[in-house]
Amino acid sequence: MPNAFTPNGDGINDLFRIPPGMVTSLEEFSVFNRFGERVFSTQDPAIGWNGFFKNEPAINGVYVYTVKGIFYNAAVKMQGVVVLIR
Repeated sequence: MPNAFTPNGDGINDLFRIPPGMVTSLEEFSVFNRFGERVFSTQDPAIGWNGFFKNEPAINGVYVYTVKGIFYNAAVKMQGVVVLIR
């Protein structure tokens, strides 16, 4: 998983998403802010977080992500952090 992204509209690293081929079936991909609020969630591995929360740009900082799914019949469960840089 990437450890940073820059959702500034330049077309480079504007989305935080699961790299293609990492999961074959996604149960949940979620991102949380420092207060534990879920700022993004999807069950579609092709969709990524655009750096917005409640239709407003999220603030710069560190966010926690979780991924639950299947990769070639093996359960995948991971979490980590990503840095949002505008």
